[in-house]
Amino acid sequence: MAHRALVRGSIAVAASFTLVSGLAAIAAPAAEAASPTETVIPAALDYLPSDDVLNSDGPGGFLHQQSGSNPGAVWTAYQGGPDIPVTGTLAGHPGAGADVVATVDTTGIELHDMDAGTTTSIPIPAGQHYMGTYGSHVVTMVPGSSGQRFASLHILTSAGGQVTDTQMTGWPADATITGGTGAGDADTTVVHYTDTTGTRLALVDLNTGLITPISGTVPETNVSVLLTDKYIAWYSQQDTSAVHLVSRSSPGDPQTTVTMPAVAGMVATGFGIAGDWLIAIHSPSSTSTPTYGLGGPLTATPLTGGDTLTLLPHATPDEIRTGPGGVLVVGGASVTDWAARRVTPGPDGTPTLTAVDSDPATPSPIDGLSLAGGTLFTVERSSTPAVNGFTRAITLGTTPSYGAHTTFGQTWAPSSCDAVASCRPIGTGDGRISQLWRSNGDKVTVQRGETGYFIEPSATGGTLVDADGRYVVYDGGSTDKQYIGDTDSANPGRVLFTRPVTGAALSGSTLWEAGPTAGTISQVDLTTQKTVQTVATGAPCVPSELQAAASRWVYWSCGNNAPAGVWDLTTGKDIPLPSAGPAQLGDGYLVAHDKAAGKLVLTDVHTDTAVTSDLADLPAGPLTDDRRMTWAVDKYHGGIAYLDARENIHVVDPQIPASAPAPAAGTAMLSGQVLPPGHHLSSSSVTLVMQTDGNLVAYLKTGGSGTGQAIWSSRTSGHPGAYAIMQTDGNL
Repeated sequence: MAHRALVRGSIAVAASFTLVSGLAAIAAPAAEAASPTETVIPAALDYLPSDDVLNSDGPGGFLHQQSGSNPGAVWTAYQGGPDIPVTGTLAGHPGAGADVVATVDTTGIELHDMDAGTTTSIPIPAGQHYMGTYGSHVVTMVPGSSGQRFASLHILTSAGGQVTDTQMTGWPADATITGGTGAGDADTTVVHYTDTTGTRLALVDLNTGLITPISGTVPETNVSVLLTDKYIAWYSQQDTSAVHLVSRSSPGDPQTTVTMPAVAGMVATGFGIAGDWLIAIHSPSSTSTPTYGLGGPLTATPLTGGDTLTLLPHATPDEIRTGPGGVLVVGGASVTDWAARRVTPGPDGTPTLTAVDSDPATPSPIDGLSLAGGTLFTVERSSTPAVNGFTRAITLGTTPSYGAHTTFGQTWAPSSCDAVASCRPIGTGDGRISQLWRSNGDKVTVQRGETGYFIEPSATGGTLVDADGRYVVYDGGSTDKQYIGDTDSANPGRVLFTRPVTGAALSGSTLWEAGPTAGTISQVDLTTQKTVQTVATGAPCVPSELQAAASRWVYWSCGNNAPAGVWDLTTGKDIPLPSAGPAQLGDGYLVAHDKAAGKLVLTDVHTDTAVTSDLADLPAGPLTDDRRMTWAVDKYHGGIAYLDARENIHVVDPQIPASAPAPAAGTAMLSGQVLPPGHHLSSSSVTLVMQTDGNLVAYLKTGGSGTGQAIWSSRTSGHPGAYAIMQTDGNL
């Protein structure tokens, strides 16, 4: 809450005044509340696109797993239609070249024909180990001995319930079988072996088991192999500047090399082949590149030479598969345009893109929110890569409205606190945010953007109770003391003073504290640390929790499922409340989360009678107290905010009449307070008088109750009945 106090020789107020004739607004009678109104702020989106893992692809569809989906992957047809869940554990290299998906069962492999909807079981013979599935062929290996990696490779097929085991043959006499490459289609796969010339590749006819050596050698490790109907290609994962090719119809011909054109600021991370074009995905060469989270462009380069085309602005660096008829990738222009896409040759051979399954953008998780002084503050885990604090201006009314999603900055307290809610944000009413940071002893932060203060109570395991303007209340877990912090204090740790742990709440520059006897609460002026007033609420306990709002209302509670009430300072009445879970006080109302009913509940007390109604559906979450984690109340300007399951923010105007400004007293004016005609504020050296002629004048004190020289005035005489008001934006 914004406030200004008198200081020696000057008045610490802004030179902007609202001088209003009469005090009718102060004495306005209570009005009837209308029905609450609401607007919804769409969720901020995660700056990273949805994950989509490509498992295998065939001529009619592909197997993949999107983030947030069930553990089993789904099969999606290129021509559309519902996704088909694939149950069971996926086998390694679960399918290539056909619309068949391989899963593991207790005896071997199950082949699921996604077009026919049938399943074939192929048991793995003793001594053999699964390597991959190509069409309806299951490839296995037998471990070797005496330095030979594999003794043999086998092809298992099933027809009429009969399993056939075909061993691969045709190896050179000096060959050592070293494994499979994962490349293949329905009838062919590529394996590698070593001989006296080095590591080599070979085509395998899966129907006969006969191998055909491919010309040239390849690196011993980190080699990726591609197989299309026209080409056999390979590239080193350590050097992606070139791709090596041979004709599939003449695998013994010499290899040719296609050099990958450089893309500024990018590194090629994977390749595919569509027709006669080399398709490349890229990744930014530096994590500081703005598009790092989206990946680099998807490009196409003619295998026979020519200009490189950019097919997509961004593509997931690790997701590219070469399959029957083309290449499968994941990417788009932005997170709202993300999809699995197929690259195929167009009528003139040029690559064309077709989105085959969209990947909707996901909401950024909100780890805390605060509504204070008409400003909504949110802690967002991943709406940008650099900051996590954001604000929006909120305007209440028949249709509440909201301003732009504005960067606040990186919060000093970590955002990953939703499990225990230790760092839930509390808006201080003056544009700042306060949080508890557990780091080598508890610290309370009061922060605006990248600047602010630490209040260090030399305690641990504590709780941030309240924050308002420059002041905070913190309960130390390790010390069993309550700490009143002040960002302007020169004391060690900026701790103003300590007291026993009881209910406490801030209201501008005053502290409401529970007294030593049941039902007693006192208001303390924090600038003088003197008691302003003591109130007997009639509570049957020493309150364990207090809240204050609008310089009029004080909420007291004896604990969960225990008596609670609201004290009206204007009328001197106590309003008993129903007990419905953790609550937050607003101006003339209280909001509570009834977790058993899954409801956010509004209790209107502005007429000194509690009238309760359901406000919104809000299912119970994992936290016992989810205030400022999934919902929040603005005690300064009114207003309520809560999150739904999709991280949309609902802003509610409770349509409860605002309280009239409370008259100022003592040494300070609080937000919303007025200085009526004939009233004054005093410090040790200056008295500020709202004169009956409409002039606001500051006088030096002469000692006792007298006034001396006038040192400043508003020059507004001639307006009898005018009064001064401390606006909620801090201007007097």
